[in-house]
Amino acid sequence: METCINGRKIKENDRTTPESLELQEIFSQMVEEKVEVVVMEVSSQSLKLHRVDGCDFDIAVFTNFSEDHISKIEHPTMEDYLQSKLKLFQMCKVGIVNSDDVQGAKIPRIFPDKDITTFGIDNFANVMARDVTVTNTYADFKVKLTDRNERVKVGIPGRFSVYNSLASICVAKKFDISPEIIKDALLEVRVPGRSEMIDNKLEIPIMIDYAHTPESLESILKTVKIYTRGKVICVFGCGGNRDKAKRPIMGEIAGRASDYTFITTDNARGEKPEDIASQIEKGIKKTKGKYSVVLDRKEAIREAIKMANKIDIVVIAGKGHELYQEINGEKIPFNERKIVKEITNEIK
Repeated sequence: METCINGRKIKENDRTTPESLELQEIFSQMVEEKVEVVVMEVSSQSLKLHRVDGCDFDIAVFTNFSEDHISKIEHPTMEDYLQSKLKLFQMCKVGIVNSDDVQGAKIPRIFPDKDITTFGIDNFANVMARDVTVTNTYADFKVKLTDRNERVKVGIPGRFSVYNSLASICVAKKFDISPEIIKDALLEVRVPGRSEMIDNKLEIPIMIDYAHTPESLESILKTVKIYTRGKVICVFGCGGNRDKAKRPIMGEIAGRASDYTFITTDNARGEKPEDIASQIEKGIKKTKGKYSVVLDRKEAIREAIKMANKIDIVVIAGKGHELYQEINGEKIPFNERKIVKEITNEIK
């Protein structure tokens, strides 16, 4: 997570949304540098803890809702999580929501006085994707950018990329951005840690993805399964001091959707990595999926790459854009892109 102004990195962020005073300082700096538009991720925690109080949002986007931040130190219940997220729509002029998400579909009824645009694939929406195609390198679809359907291509594979593109299209249309610019931008966009393919001298398909919930892990594994001729090899763990109930669920998902799984360590925080792995293992044992427990994440990545060949794919899930591991309260540098390059350069 980082803050950038006009493409220039200002600082690394410990939180998705900074504390209120720091946030206002950043806004002040942006005003001084004549920034006209700010795009920011507003976390549910920041809304709950009043970090964005006093901010007037022109546009709020709701992509999806899942069991991600349920814990004693974040949100005790799903209802608390949802109500925290919905605070954003009390602070905005325009709302953009995913009509295919069960909770997102309710937002137009919850806020009938707001100007809300919906997007989706399966359910009726103001902006809909049709004729969706997903490959190992891109996704494309048809959507009405003006008064007619046009084909849009985005250079990130996965159904979720279609949803994210639709949300972006809705925002761009509010700014009256031309269809040509929208299409060109979506084709060129790359997001670190989101279905990010890592080039390597072994020419093995290796993907780094932020999938760290049951829904996101299942989505990415099922997506790559469709276009992979060989094995799907998954490397993942679960974060410590977070929702423990999802661990066996994610183990079962990996066991069913992968040909081989390496259970490893994510951000264990204050928990023992072996305890987290054991809980994941309970789920994978319900399947016929083959797996190993390799707690050292770098070694797990190494073993996965050694197992793979050019028709397989290695999915390293859970950390995505993060450049560290948090273990026993200490953040240790951990750049998976560099680690993949290092390992593939070593293997002959």
